[in-house]
Amino acid sequence: DWFLSCPCRTDNPDEADFFFVPHYTACLINHADTFQGCDTKQVCEPTTALFEQVLNESRHYHRTDGGRDHLFVWGSGMGADGPFSSWRQWVPNAIFLMTEPELWNPYPDIVEPSYMPHKDILVPGRLSLEDMQGLTRLSKPLEERPFLGHFIGWPRAPHASVMDPKDCMNASCPLNVRSVLLAMRDTEPDMHVDVDVPYIESFVGLTNSMFCFVPRGKSGWSSRFFQTFFAGCVPVILNDLYEPPFGELLDLPSAMIKWPMTEVKELVTHLRQIRDERAQVLYDLQEAGRALRCWYAWPPSWVEWSWIDVNKSKFNHTCDEWHVKNAYVAVTRLLAPKATSARHRFFWKGDGSRNS
Repeated sequence: DWFLSCPCRTDNPDEADFFFVPHYTACLINHADTFQGCDTKQVCEPTTALFEQVLNESRHYHRTDGGRDHLFVWGSGMGADGPFSSWRQWVPNAIFLMTEPELWNPYPDIVEPSYMPHKDILVPGRLSLEDMQGLTRLSKPLEERPFLGHFIGWPRAPHASVMDPKDCMNASCPLNVRSVLLAMRDTEPDMHVDVDVPYIESFVGLTNSMFCFVPRGKSGWSSRFFQTFFAGCVPVILNDLYEPPFGELLDLPSAMIKWPMTEVKELVTHLRQIRDERAQVLYDLQEAGRALRCWYAWPPSWVEWSWIDVNKSKFNHTCDEWHVKNAYVAVTRLLAPKATSARHRFFWKGDGSRNS
């Protein structure tokens, strides 16, 4: 919808720098009755066939080298492989806007990420206006937060390419970092950790904790990472391979901690030392997160019904510069250097005409 309403859009594809390929494959795959045999646990051949058909019938695709000026959005842990398993043959040079930089556990045989840092753009997951505003309203000053750390979630073994998941099912395996965190539930009173609780309980933890753990789950990315900034909680990334979005534009290390997955015990000691002896570091981390949080917001476009909500909701109180500092603006800034007039398979005669 943003591309549809954006002033950057043209109805003449010959004028465009990029060709956006709209699709809702995540919706198709998440409903197993749409395509028989397609769900989040296996590669979907019917949607792959749809992509191949669309591209084969497009004259614009055949003018490019591997779909070089084509844009795709992959908004789940499946990356491009789940909905479009043959993308490496069809669009190896296309630009992917995607949340997932690494691997999806339910695909044990896929061991190469579909994210390629030299051409693709990592983007945040979309938080609702209600979540962003609610977390901001509930956020407590750091000195009033009773918990050192927070995590709510299920245990997850690592991807099969790392080790056999059956050998890493509990806290005795350091790579099952979620289990290691959950094991602190009954032993560390200053930790807010639990599994299978009401959604609002997660908000309580986010807004009452100084640090919020973001461990690897079924895949690398998690919406909890983006929630932490609106809750005023300093994110602690526990995923050695995860890369947060927009590092090209933002000073991310100033607003978060990234720690080796297998060293949670040492991490807890480090966080307590920051809280007790270096409080200014904690305040600086929180302030840096507050300054960059709205770059991770996807405000609705004017063609969406929720555009009415954003104007009624006083979102300015949460992001006072959301018109110019948001995820759409960041994506546009990162796309601009990728535009080139030489992207097509053309011969140029020197008289302004172009022949493929």
